[in-house]
Amino acid sequence: MNFARQSLLLVIILLLNIPNLPAKSLNAGKKGGHEEDIYSVLPFNRCTEISALILTIHNNIDHPIGYFPGLRDAPHQNFTWHKFGHRTFFHWGFNANPKSSPILQELVAERKWNKEVENSFWKKVIDEQARRNRESMSAVGGTLNFQLSGAERAYANAFASIITDIHLLGDYSTTNIVTLQNIDLIIVDIQKALFESLRGGDQAKRINKMLDQTASINDVRERAQKALTILQKELPSFFLTAQNGYFAKHFAKQGLPLKKI
Repeated sequence: MNFARQSLLLVIILLLNIPNLPAKSLNAGKKGGHEEDIYSVLPFNRCTEISALILTIHNNIDHPIGYFPGLRDAPHQNFTWHKFGHRTFFHWGFNANPKSSPILQELVAERKWNKEVENSFWKKVIDEQARRNRESMSAVGGTLNFQLSGAERAYANAFASIITDIHLLGDYSTTNIVTLQNIDLIIVDIQKALFESLRGGDQAKRINKMLDQTASINDVRERAQKALTILQKELPSFFLTAQNGYFAKHFAKQGLPLKKI
């Protein structure tokens, strides 16, 4: 093989191994989007109610595309996210503090605001995150008929967290992942939802051990895909058998279409 052909082959191989998906959309009812990923781990067949729930949480992660209302009002009118785009916000996970984002910390530091102005900026962001979380929790509670108090509040939080985390794992398949939450924190959030919030017992421990083993994968995109593959295989049956079938019985009473396991 001559040098020119070798060079061309090398370029093709490199291009095939570079992630070429600039972004990932909801793609409702279609393949390749966040909705398909989320349905693949839930115990439900596609239906209007669950699709509407997924859309609500999707919007609270991704929309509006642009600065949320009030963010750039004085004294924060000079805030900018530069090249980082909309994932600067609300891609840190359902239960995470916005201050866990190194990118957002970096952008705030650039402004060189005094402490009072900086604190008021963080309050705007945290208050908006709390508003979106309340909306997502309300949607989960209404759709899945969970009370937003006591044990059922923990169940609602778990479903909101898992839907959010699957969205983030899907975003790891795209080109620009610098603004995404640390994958270790995403996986820990899922593990807590399964074992603590949903009280999944030995089933949760088994799945969580499998997720722990993904830490040996150095490429973060590959690790995200492996974690998603594990969850796609394990979670539908987990939801329907956990707590001696409690969730399966609960969802059946709501008339939600459940997968066969």
